Amino acid sequence: MPEDRVRRLLDPTTEYCEEFFRLLGAKEIVAIDASDYEGAQIVHDMNRQIPDSLGSSFDLVLDSGTLEHIFDFPTALRNAAQMVRPDGRFISITMANNFCGHGFYQFSPELFYRFLCPQNGYALDSCILWEDIPGSMFYQVPDPDSLRTRIDLTSEFGAYLIVSAHRLGDVSREFIPQQSDYMRRWSEPEESAQESSNMEWLRISVRRIQILRSAFVTLNAKARYRRLRIKRNAQQLLTPLKDLRVLR
Repeated sequence: MPEDRVRRLLDPTTEYCEEFFRLLGAKEIVAIDASDYEGAQIVHDMNRQIPDSLGSSFDLVLDSGTLEHIFDFPTALRNAAQMVRPDGRFISITMANNFCGHGFYQFSPELFYRFLCPQNGYALDSCILWEDIPGSMFYQVPDPDSLRTRIDLTSEFGAYLIVSAHRLGDVSREFIPQQSDYMRRWSEPEESAQESSNMEWLRISVRRIQILRSAFVTLNAKARYRRLRIKRNAQQLLTPLKDLRVLR
C-alpha cells in the first residue's frame, strides 16, 4: 500500500471517506447531497424520488449517517436501496439509541429486517449493534421474527446500528413493511389472545392491590430498564463479536 495514501488516510484533516474507498480499490466514488456545499458530485434532495438514471447504478451505496437527517425517511431508504445494482450492497451506519436531537430519527433492527427482505429484493446479511463507550463489544442482532419476540434494548450511552445487505432483485416503491409481532397476531389470533389474557390477569391482580400498584410499576420499570441494557445482554439474544474492536 503506497505510503502517501496511508498518510492521507490517517491525516486528521481528511474529513470524508473517499480516500478509504480508494485504498479498497474503488474506481469511481460519488457523493449525493441536497446541496453542493461540501462538494457532492450529484445534487439531489433524498426526500424526493431519484431519477430513473440513478437506479441500479452503484456496486455499493453507503449511508454513514445521512438517513436519520432526512424527513421523508421511507422515500430516502427506497432511493438508497434502488440505487444498488443487482448483487451489489447497501450499508447503513446509523443511530439506534440515546441520540435524541442528533437528527429526525433513531432506528431499530426490526425496521431494516422488515424492509431489506427477499420480498423487497434484498437479503440482510448483518445487523450489528455497538454502544459508544470504552471497551464496549459489538453485538450481532438476530431477526426478531426468527425468535418470535421483540428485541427490546436500552443503553446508557449512544448506540449505533450497522446494517449490511445485498440486493437480490427488484425493489418496489409500493412495498410497505409491517412489524413482525403484529403480523403474527393477525395471522395467529389464538396464540395472541392467550398472551393478552395472561397480561390482563396480571394487570387486574395489581389493580386489586392498590397500595402496591405504584411501587410495583416503578420497580418493574427500573428493573426492566436495567435488564434490557445492551452490555448486560441478559436475554442472551445478542451474539458478541469478539474479534471486532474500536481503535481509539
